[in-house]
Amino acid sequence: MVPALRPVELPHTHSLAFTSPGGAEYRLLVAIPPEPAPAAGFPVLVLVDGDALFATALSAARLQAGRTEVTGVGPAIILGVGYPGAAPFDAERRRQDLLPADGGAGRFLDLIAGEMLTQVETLAPIDRTRLSLVGHSFGGLFALHALFARPGLFRSHVAGSPSIWWNERAILATRQRFLDAPATSERAQLLITIGGEERAGDERRDPQRAARLRMARMVDNAAEMAQVLTASGRVDCEHVVFAGENHISVLPAMLSRAVAFALGGTQGKVSP
Repeated sequence: MVPALRPVELPHTHSLAFTSPGGAEYRLLVAIPPEPAPAAGFPVLVLVDGDALFATALSAARLQAGRTEVTGVGPAIILGVGYPGAAPFDAERRRQDLLPADGGAGRFLDLIAGEMLTQVETLAPIDRTRLSLVGHSFGGLFALHALFARPGLFRSHVAGSPSIWWNERAILATRQRFLDAPATSERAQLLITIGGEERAGDERRDPQRAARLRMARMVDNAAEMAQVLTASGRVDCEHVVFAGENHISVLPAMLSRAVAFALGGTQGKVSP
């Protein structure tokens, strides 16, 4: 006899269809803690490429929040910003939203901080002073762009395997404008992660990929970015290399560290 099959559901999670003012369709994956909200509202961890990252980040957040006395991580809303369809990464849509070209990244930041978070606020109170942004690859570049172009919008930024190489490292000019501008009262918090195996590929098995990795200088670019920002005194920057991990296998390790980095110390007083 074939056993009855039932779909597996993630408790206290919601999938919301969202349409931008310009007509672009998104899927918002939202996890609301069952606990009472802190007096100031829940912290929010925002994940771009949410279709690929949401479930792993949610598992890490719930496990760590379950042992607050060990981790310092309290309940938080996890928001994954994704797209309609079954693919974990929508290549064309993410290029439009995540890359700082033709105003795309700026429009996407406005959308997240505006209408998307307002939609989440209909489900639970949020603390706008405890917003964190997490992205990988182009999403990691987007997190750096958000830090440099909109300082103060997010309290914490996690740039996983950031594509600093994009457009001849144009992000360095954005960084310089950030460093030249007057400092804000609160120092930015940044975590940069990278897989140790993102440095080089197997020349014999895939020479084209090996050439791309040499061009991208993923490991070196990440280290140089962290070094410059730390030396500037403008950013509290943590830099982690996950040995043995490549551009894809690094994701679970990055997300676990991202939760600890962005949500550590978020346990707090609940509303009466």
